[in-house]
Amino acid sequence: MSVSFRAAAATDLGTVRTNNEDSALVSARLVALADGMGGHAAGEVASAVVMRALTELARSGRLAAVTLTDAVQHARDTLRAMSHADPEMSGMGTTLVALADTPAGIKLVHIGDSRIYRLRDGVLTQLTTDHTHVQRLVETGRLSPDQVRNHPFRSVILRSIDDTGDDLPDVGRTAEVAVGDRILLCSDGLSDYVTEEAFAPVLASGDAHEAAEGLVALALEVGTRDNVTAIVLDVVPRDEGELAAADGASPHMPDGVLTLGADLTPEHLTDQARAVLEASFAAWQPGQVPAPPTATEPAGRPVDAAHASDGGAQPGDDVAVASASAAVADGSDDTGDTSSSDPPADGTPATATRERGSGGDDDAPTLGPMTIRERLWLGLVLVAFAATTVGVWITQS
Repeated sequence: MSVSFRAAAATDLGTVRTNNEDSALVSARLVALADGMGGHAAGEVASAVVMRALTELARSGRLAAVTLTDAVQHARDTLRAMSHADPEMSGMGTTLVALADTPAGIKLVHIGDSRIYRLRDGVLTQLTTDHTHVQRLVETGRLSPDQVRNHPFRSVILRSIDDTGDDLPDVGRTAEVAVGDRILLCSDGLSDYVTEEAFAPVLASGDAHEAAEGLVALALEVGTRDNVTAIVLDVVPRDEGELAAADGASPHMPDGVLTLGADLTPEHLTDQARAVLEASFAAWQPGQVPAPPTATEPAGRPVDAAHASDGGAQPGDDVAVASASAAVADGSDDTGDTSSSDPPADGTPATATRERGSGGDDDAPTLGPMTIRERLWLGLVLVAFAATTVGVWITQS
């Protein structure tokens, strides 16, 4: 059966930050959410660049799995070239979750710690598995799920779309979405601060628009320090769906594509970075992956593997809300997440905290070469270990 998504998106700065690094997109066939990371407003730039690529793809109507991956790869290469043009942007990256209507069925896209949940018959199920250090500890039995929320390394991400690595999201068909389901895409500004037991009743209440607003309001009520974004959608038969933006929520909705949150405003970019951005997208057509834009990545670019969770604006800020319906076809085959090397038993993040792999359609990620920063860090760890060992030996002698 063909289905439609009746979707609504809401976002807020949170209680601390003054800029929004979250981005959300709602269109007739693609719904996506990204949560940026990095200093000098670079996290905001990273999520907005990825969303720009997906926006152009949504407008093109070419949403095959390969074009989803190609669009994200183009955004990643653009981030790399922009950070080369403006070194202060080094280390920027973003998470991404998305659902798309493709000729092969519904595709689920995922990388990082933003999440997709399904509410079916009153039962809440997480459809994605976080690409994080603490999730690995849980999977290896070194940490209980109850300990994750307060773990000091809960914000360390192992995979992201960034300017330094070759990571791409997992993209695969999913049979976990059906008529009657309510779906939530959210940033960790919600999931890190509000338990599933607490937000499930809010997700279940009202229409998608009311639920999205309610979830953001709930995160603000508990004092989320991060930007918080929620996309809520109801899965209905296609003939019941209709595309409709909420009143006052259409300034960023040309050609039936709505975006909220992070934006590529002039003050976020140097002239050099903006020139790279515009040249990159001017030369790109959805469904194509041209040669990486402008300069190649210099060796030794530092990696920012930690996704900082603290942030947001002041309480009382208005919640930006928009709603739409998206027609999506049924699909099959689950999308799986994979991991490589095990973390240390004591729960300390591994030296190389970001997995390197193709991460493309249905591909398992592989571990690639370490950066110079990672090699230096490993050297420092070994030197510190040796010094400690010698000190203990001298003391005992």
